[in-house]
Amino acid sequence: MNIHNLTSNIHWIPVIVLTIFSFVIGFVWHTPFLFGKAWKQENNPNNIQIKINAPLIFGGTAVMHFLAITGLSMVASGQGGFDGLHNGLFVSIFWILPALAGTYLFANRSLKLLAIDAGMYIVLFAFCGFVLGIW
Repeated sequence: MNIHNLTSNIHWIPVIVLTIFSFVIGFVWHTPFLFGKAWKQENNPNNIQIKINAPLIFGGTAVMHFLAITGLSMVASGQGGFDGLHNGLFVSIFWILPALAGTYLFANRSLKLLAIDAGMYIVLFAFCGFVLGIW
């Protein structure tokens, strides 16, 4: 595997569009109609008011999603929708899920919270892989 070949596969426009779209998926995923209530309950069971640094959270998330989708673009772009979807599933199930699970186990977070958070990334990267594959 040659790094030059991988980086030449990156399609920047869909990476940027999918990075923005990742926030749409995250917003919908965390609405009360889907998993928002359970996610809030699992993260803050005592409903303690928490001060957040929104620019850091949203900016940092954008950078991290951009990096992850760029990496997925290296292996999925131009492979076809079906193969791109499989690449996205592979990345999310075999890399992201175990990394999150290890962190959640050490942090003593619930399996329910892991399922909600990992589920979003599985859907996100499957979708991104599909789009990158057909782009």
